[in-house]
Amino acid sequence: MAVTTRQLTPKDFDLYQSMETGLEEDYMLRVFNRISQGDNALFGLFEDETLVAVAGYTVFAQEYVMLGRLRSDRRYRNMGYGTRIIQYVIDQALANPSVEWICANTEQHNTPALTVLKKLNIPPIVSLYAAQATDVSRLGSDKQVWNEVKDLVIKKEWINQTYLNPSFEASIFPFEAYYPFPIGDSLFEDRLSDWRLFENAERTRYLLMWEEKKGDDLLHVVYPWNDLVEQAGLFETIQSEFDKAKDKGTASVIWMDLTEEDAASLPDSHPFDLPSPWILHGLSREELEIQMVERSISEARSLISTIEEELKSLDSNLEKEAQDVHSLLSANEQVISNIIKAEQEED
Repeated sequence: MAVTTRQLTPKDFDLYQSMETGLEEDYMLRVFNRISQGDNALFGLFEDETLVAVAGYTVFAQEYVMLGRLRSDRRYRNMGYGTRIIQYVIDQALANPSVEWICANTEQHNTPALTVLKKLNIPPIVSLYAAQATDVSRLGSDKQVWNEVKDLVIKKEWINQTYLNPSFEASIFPFEAYYPFPIGDSLFEDRLSDWRLFENAERTRYLLMWEEKKGDDLLHVVYPWNDLVEQAGLFETIQSEFDKAKDKGTASVIWMDLTEEDAASLPDSHPFDLPSPWILHGLSREELEIQMVERSISEARSLISTIEEELKSLDSNLEKEAQDVHSLLSANEQVISNIIKAEQEED
């Protein structure tokens, strides 16, 4: 049995379709062509010619990799293939010198994925609720909506004062729905001009909003502080922009990534759907490279230990063979001595 791993292409769709994943509905069947090329990469682990495990990644802002799309054939589970394919994907991603972070975002109840990440020593960073709602007006208090800021310089100033400020409380930025990342300059370089920024009248708070499609048409809302229920006009602004997007047919749901603290601060009558939280795991390139060195050292020590045990076994066998030879020689000497003695007695 030969176990091999390689990158998949759109031509491998039939191989993936033949896997017995046990999933009633697998979105990867619909998007296989897209996720196996471009900024996406998909890899397969094979037993001989049979595809038994799949995993991949997507590159964001050139420096961030999000792992995912782990699938295994249920006929080949509990054989360590999930861990093996994810480690392979990580190694492939790190071959890109521009990549600085490797992350994985998985639901709290996804035990198999969490087990793999634990085995690979990729620690959790934060838990976030993918909060969704279609009407947040009840959280408002009939205050005036916030002012939109279109000046890119002012937008950059706000980002520098908050997310890019090392002393600021937020260390994670929800770059896209399902894809939050640790803070870095590259997250804001290309998209800040496309995001809409609104600030309150006192210019002490702001929020970002943009539209994106993740199955549903989303109005993605980002608020950097953990006092969202205390800010007059904040939810009025969100509702106002959502109503406009809904009228245009460009958004059907409001999306906000909420920390556990944010979720706990909401009133009991809040309108958000709060499914099982997602847990972001991740390590920087430096941390992963240290792990790689430690893994290599551990493997080397294991190999040395194996060799030492084999040498001990060889020494033991040689010693036994030497004893056997010594015993044989002693026996031969005794036989010869007996023969000589017998001949002497005959004479």
